Amino acid sequence: MYIQYVGVDNSVGSRIYTFQVINPSQEAREFTVKVRSEEFSADRLKFQDGPGISSARLQRELKGETQESRAEAELCIEEQDVREYRAQHYPRTKFAGATDRAPRIPHASPPPEKHFQNRGYWPLGSTAHPVSEEISTLLLHELGDSLDALKLALEAQSVNVCSLRSLQEALPLLTGPNPPHLIFTQPKLPDGIWADVVSLALKAPKPVNVIVVARPENTGIYLQTITGGAFDFIVAPLTGYQLTHVVRCAIESVLSRREAQARPA
Repeated sequence: MYIQYVGVDNSVGSRIYTFQVINPSQEAREFTVKVRSEEFSADRLKFQDGPGISSARLQRELKGETQESRAEAELCIEEQDVREYRAQHYPRTKFAGATDRAPRIPHASPPPEKHFQNRGYWPLGSTAHPVSEEISTLLLHELGDSLDALKLALEAQSVNVCSLRSLQEALPLLTGPNPPHLIFTQPKLPDGIWADVVSLALKAPKPVNVIVVARPENTGIYLQTITGGAFDFIVAPLTGYQLTHVVRCAIESVLSRREAQARPA
């Protein structure tokens, strides 16, 4: 079973997070988690069941996800914490001592654009980091296994897309002075796997975010990819809203990391 973060609804004193449960043998289902604090802690989760969803099992699953995955960045503490988290080199560390802090006083109904978590509902052009440069994306996929639908969807979001079929073909692009901002890769390539793509991205002269694109039967490698340095793991096909959210988060992250790299020491 794979739990995917969808979005959050903010209100004074609490947040309601929405997750989607993806099981290869069943239809996708949604459930919500209510957190009555500015500070996230898995122990404070209150579940509202969705169709055919067991609260007890979900609590165990979600605790495992938040301990091992990028959910710590989404179920965040504060915008500053997230900026610092995303500026770290891979593999990222957890928020040091975050759950030991005293709960913060919730902000009194700030405008939506002030809520970092609300970015899941913003238009793509309204990221916290205004996009002043052309965003480039590399698609890596096996011969005969096209990601044409993903390519068209990315181009519809004004993202410059290049498609290649092997690590060897991608090497000059990733070692050149202007590597792509994002890489969407399938788990397996003719000359390597997703982990090799992450290794190449780490050696690029500028930060690059790697997103693994899998089929429903490949969801078992989710934690391996996230803890292994990939920025995200998605299951194709995605809805337009889901892809917009993934791309927005990835762009915001990589721009933050590039800004941090360019900042004088």
